[in-house]
Amino acid sequence: MQVPYNTVPGFLPGAASLIEQVDAKLLIILRDGTHLVGTLRSYDQFSNMVMEGTVERKFLFSRNSYCEVERGLFVIRGDNVVMLGEIGEDEESKGMKKVTEVELDEMAKGVDKEEEKKLTTTWDFDLDLV
Repeated sequence: MQVPYNTVPGFLPGAASLIEQVDAKLLIILRDGTHLVGTLRSYDQFSNMVMEGTVERKFLFSRNSYCEVERGLFVIRGDNVVMLGEIGEDEESKGMKKVTEVELDEMAKGVDKEEEKKLTTTWDFDLDLV
């Protein structure tokens, strides 16, 4: 079956499937647990991505709080991406309290590290693939 010129087929395999996310606001979780929110501007065949207006979100789940750290233009290597998804403006961090980075650090001083680890989404990328 031939795809007509200037049309996008229903399914694009591999990195080509990111075409629908260009210019969309995305949440990306990296292998090291970093959460990035920004607008996807470009990508290549290896799923390396360029994000504009990127902020890093840091969470303190036991206090139901988060902060955002400005990162600006951000280049992400494709093999570091664990999860990627579009986020809507009205659904962002529903039920979480936004605080400054200094306030989050102060709150974190009184938090039991083991309890926070249980509440945090963690990835052990190498073991999760086994």
